[in-house]
Amino acid sequence: MPPVVAMTFWLIVLPLALAALGVWQLERSGQARQSVGVASENMARTIAELRPIAAETPNAMIRFVGGRSYPASMALAMVEKAAGKNGFLQTVSALRHPFAYLTIAGGILAFLGGAVGILASNLAGRRARRSRDQLVRSFMRLRLLLPFLLAAVMLGLGFAGVGATLFETISLPFWGDLSGDAIKLGLAGILLAGIGLYCAVTAVRGLRRVFALVEPEPIVERARIATEQDAPALWSFVRHLASRMQAGPPDTIVVGLTRGFYVTESRVRLLPGDQLVEGRTLHMPAPFLELLDTAEIAAIVGHELAHFVGEDTRYSQRFVPIYSSLQRSLGALYQADLNGDFGIGAGLRLGYHALSRFDTAVAHWSRIREFEADRRGSLASGPDAAASALIRSHIADSNIEVILEAAFRGDRQFGSNLVAAVAALTAKQGFQNPDEHLEDRQPHPTDSHPPTTQRIQALGVPVDEKLLAHATRRRGADTSSFGARAFADWDAFCRDLSSDFLVNADKAQVEYRQELQIAVAGVADKEIVLFENIRPIAAPAMMLIAVLFGAFIACTYLFPIQMGFGDDETTKATVAAILGAGIVFCLGLFVFVRHRVSHPLMVLTPETLRSHWLAQPVRWDAVVGYQVHVAHRLALQLFLADGAPLPDRTRFSFYNKVNRKRRMIELDALGIREMKADAFSDMVGRYIAAAHARRALDQG
Repeated sequence: MPPVVAMTFWLIVLPLALAALGVWQLERSGQARQSVGVASENMARTIAELRPIAAETPNAMIRFVGGRSYPASMALAMVEKAAGKNGFLQTVSALRHPFAYLTIAGGILAFLGGAVGILASNLAGRRARRSRDQLVRSFMRLRLLLPFLLAAVMLGLGFAGVGATLFETISLPFWGDLSGDAIKLGLAGILLAGIGLYCAVTAVRGLRRVFALVEPEPIVERARIATEQDAPALWSFVRHLASRMQAGPPDTIVVGLTRGFYVTESRVRLLPGDQLVEGRTLHMPAPFLELLDTAEIAAIVGHELAHFVGEDTRYSQRFVPIYSSLQRSLGALYQADLNGDFGIGAGLRLGYHALSRFDTAVAHWSRIREFEADRRGSLASGPDAAASALIRSHIADSNIEVILEAAFRGDRQFGSNLVAAVAALTAKQGFQNPDEHLEDRQPHPTDSHPPTTQRIQALGVPVDEKLLAHATRRRGADTSSFGARAFADWDAFCRDLSSDFLVNADKAQVEYRQELQIAVAGVADKEIVLFENIRPIAAPAMMLIAVLFGAFIACTYLFPIQMGFGDDETTKATVAAILGAGIVFCLGLFVFVRHRVSHPLMVLTPETLRSHWLAQPVRWDAVVGYQVHVAHRLALQLFLADGAPLPDRTRFSFYNKVNRKRRMIELDALGIREMKADAFSDMVGRYIAAAHARRALDQG
């Protein structure tokens, strides 16, 4: 279903339908109350008239409308019984009446929340495209309104569902006598209402998450703080740049291994020390401090500091952290266990719609702010250095990834200083062809950047051989890096960063191996034989039917007169032929069922799956995906990796297939004996996971 259609249904159509249902319930309730009220008055008058007659002449015949007559005493008892039932209906009518209002109120509340939310989101998104300042103002207003709109949708749908369910459940006495089925239906209705009420309560509890959506979450970073004692020249360099650009300097400089340059005012949680850094934080990647020169680093740091100059300051300080936090919070709310409350689901649709209205405006203004930041950053070092920095920072990524990925997997040949290993690898083999990276985007925890070529073109620098030669240069052996000049002990600082990385890598590898070992231990070492779920009684039943058919044939010839055939040999022969064919069919089915019952359907070993439908076994580690479908039959679909051999079928079968184009094997059965489909699916998943885990452990 298209997202717009789904959103319209959940936020507009469904609430209006519930409100309309409530109006109909209210009309029915009013008519019922009037009807039972009139009936009550009529019965009261009838009882008042019958009592003296029944007291004086109890056997006097009383004729009712419809022509039937009863003795006065019996007529009085019947009317009093009807009056009691009518009184019960009056009580029921009074009890259910408020639930119609609850249905109406819930539907209207959900409709208003959804309609106002859609309208406000569309208007705010349209205004956000006028200016960056309008983007900030529109989003701030919407983010204050959004939690209340989400609450209205969730609570409205929840209470409308409860009201509608309880109204219809309480209405059961109006259907007539309460039979056993009606009582069961009533209990089911009460259960559904209880579930609906529980979902509404869940929605209320979820409101705490909704109202916390706009609180920015800290950025988690594996890095170390570079104090002024650690890097006095670095702090002097950054403060000088900030002064030239008329931007405030950062409160904290952190240096890591795996992220790019960025400045943020969001809180940053540093691992492994679990330090929470607040204020303006500048993050610098240690490998780039080794590979880029002073002018290139000045251009990049100047670019980041430019986000806090002029009109961009409000955008960077207020909008970006809250916008990204709202995205993360909605994602977390979507993944949370909310017991399937459809009100929460409808509210999330509204939340994502509101965010989507800003996506175009955010992309537009982000593009402009990046170009403007590039221009301001180039003033600190010149356009050529800024263009070279853009190219060099991208082409250096591949060398950095080679070292860090190998070290993370446990390769310790690079020593205890991974930054120096990156520099050594770069000095040895140089960089990749920069043409392959000109469409790359700069990694950043909160923003997306335009492609590199567009940013260089905006700087007015031609991408020629001179620029590419400078961007791909190799540092001379006698030239110290920026990091070595900026830090008091650059080698020790890089060793500490590398130690943090390697300790975390070792821990991750240990946990990974433990998970693999658990997966391998999740399957039995011995073979597991599975049989098809054909009832054992099927074969004896076929044999019994065949015996009965044979007995009938014998009686046809032994007792023809008693069987009604007399001397009609043709009829006897026809009946015998038909029953004989039935005997042959039953015997054939008996043999088939006995064979299917006794013959294994599948044999599962830790390495393979065997089936009598397949000429060769299927290796579990060749399976890259599987599905178990259940309808009137059970089907197991196995998808094999490219290059893995596909088995041949032993014989033709309409259900059991080997699809070579899709690289899929399908094995079919009536079911698995003594095992439900979910348990069978879990078992297949465990065998596949165990085989891949065993291969990963064997490969080290």
